[in-house]
Formats: sequence, C-alpha cells, structure tokens
Amino acid sequence: MPVSTLKPGTANELLRTFGMLTSSIGEGLGSLVGREIVVRPGEPEVHEADAFQAALPRAVTVSRGAMDRTYDGKTLYAVLELPDAVAMAGLLMMTPEDVVNERRSSGALTDDDATAFGELGTVMFAGFANVLRERIENCEVRYQDYVVARPGEATDTFGTGTLVAFAFRLKLGEYPESRGYVVLDAATAEAWNKGPLTIVAESKAARAGGRTDEETLESIPAAPIRGTLAAFVMQPEVFRTLRLSCRRVGLDLRRHGRGEIPNPAAHRNEIVLMDVPPGEDRRFDWCRRIKELSDSTRVVLLIQHPSRHRVMQAFMARADAILGYPCEEPQLSQKLGAMLDHQPGDPPIP
Repeated sequence: MPVSTLKPGTANELLRTFGMLTSSIGEGLGSLVGREIVVRPGEPEVHEADAFQAALPRAVTVSRGAMDRTYDGKTLYAVLELPDAVAMAGLLMMTPEDVVNERRSSGALTDDDATAFGELGTVMFAGFANVLRERIENCEVRYQDYVVARPGEATDTFGTGTLVAFAFRLKLGEYPESRGYVVLDAATAEAWNKGPLTIVAESKAARAGGRTDEETLESIPAAPIRGTLAAFVMQPEVFRTLRLSCRRVGLDLRRHGRGEIPNPAAHRNEIVLMDVPPGEDRRFDWCRRIKELSDSTRVVLLIQHPSRHRVMQAFMARADAILGYPCEEPQLSQKLGAMLDHQPGDPPIP
C-alpha cells in the first residue's frame, strides 16, 4: 500500500470525527449480531482511488453511504473484510455457528446473507449519521448499497481522485482481528477538518527501496512480550512513537478510541498510558480512579506542554510515571522499560 499519510497536527478535527465514526461501528452492530465487536482506531492513509482497491490484501465489502445537503453527491465508504461481513450476516440471521464458520471460510454471501448485510449497513450508517449531525454542519448520510471488491480488480468502486482512508482494527467475538477502513474523498475530508490537510508523500528513499515507516518498525528487534499496554491517546504522533517503544521493550499495544474513558476494572495488571493535551485535565481524574481501584494497574501520563502545576496534578493523581511530551522514542522506551520492573506501591518513576 502507498505510504502517504497526513502530517501530524494538520488533521486533528478530521481525526476526531473519524474516530467517532469507527467507534459507532462496534456500538451499533454488536448489539444486532449478539457478539462483542471491538474496534481499535489506526492511522489515516492517503491513496489514489484506483490504487487503493488494487492494493487491498483480501476481498472486502464496501458499504456506500450517500451524503446530501452541503455534501450532496459525495459518498462515504465503510470497508470490512469479507469473512467478517459473512459472519455478521449469518449471526444476524441466527444461522447455526458451524454453518457461519463454513461460509466465513469460503467467503460466500448467500442471498439471505446479502439481505442481512444490507440491514447491517443501514444500522451502521444510521450511527454514522448521528456522529455527523454532531460534528459536521449541514451534513447527512444514509446507507445506499454495498459491493464486494477483490484485490486487483479494475473497477470504479471508490470513484476517482485522492482518498483519505482511516484504518481501524475490528474483532468480532472470538474470530481473528481484521482490518477495515472508513473512506472519504480528500476534498470532503479537508472540509470536515475545517482547514487544509498536508499530505506527506512517499519519500524518494522509499520509492528506491529505502526504509518506510513500517520497515522502520520491523527493523526494531521485537522483544519478548512482558505485559500489555492500553493506550488512550489523542494525538496520532504519540501513537506512532508509542508503537515503536512497545516493540522495543516487549509490550502488547492495544489502542482505545480517542473519546473512550478507561474502565479501571478492565486493566488490572496492565500499563495504561494517556497523553494529556492542554484542556484535558480530566485525564488526571481518570488516573486517580484507576489507582484507587487497584495498584496492580500502572499508569503513565504524557503531559503536553508540562508545567510545575500539571506535573503536580499528575503526582497527586498517583501516576506511576510522568513524562513531558514531545519526547524522543528512546526516552519513552526507557520509561516503559523501567515501568515493567516497577513494583506496585513504589514511588513514581522520575
């Protein structure tokens, strides 16, 4: 896939909207199919429409929503891997689980499954509509239809021009985690962002066979997993640094939605990391609640624009480690490595 992305800090409004859209997928569809659906936001990607479909690693369903009012004629896309679409449709129809598993393996949507998946699409886009009414002025969306797109097919499923694709990870019940996207044309994405987007193009080194961001990640030897880190971060650049550190020190990284509030009972014996942008001081309260429930949960706070007052707030909230941000990856890795050796009840790591 192309490595073009958005320059950190230029797409905050857009990323908040995309994050809420992806969160609504799990909330809306999970209750319908009777299985937990966990959606973890990823990173935005920038693609040309024809190249995006050609580079898909596996067959997908592309649900299309028609927008109107200010955005009349525009399309919002939701991309799910075909096995998940088959499984969701079968579960909605209360098909026996062994039959669902068989169809999921074959990637075949029966006529009944196709009808059921259309119903799921209607619910999914109703959730999208609720988000857009809250976030975007004079914008509506309604489910239109879906198609199955396969790698390498020459179709115009995604129209033409430049797309902004917001990646996410989806886990349906006990089935393996899959990858999906919420996709929008670049002009509409810029309007939603209420400001220009800066696209970071593929570098000459990458085109010449040099290292890409993903290759940089892979070039770090993966340390044996020693624990789990639950990330509640608001800034994409924080997550990019964090995933490098987790690979280096041996932490299983699990990203939560930007608007998600940590459940103190869900992270026993884990590390919870939160960034604290200006104006988000409620995250100190979240830290305090986590530590009040169990000292087995260790909390790292990355404070943006730290001051003496904000560091004191973190200390009073009983954070196990306090770090100013921006910081370099080796500095964060050192802090997380020390955290793995940190015993509950020890003083905060300096």
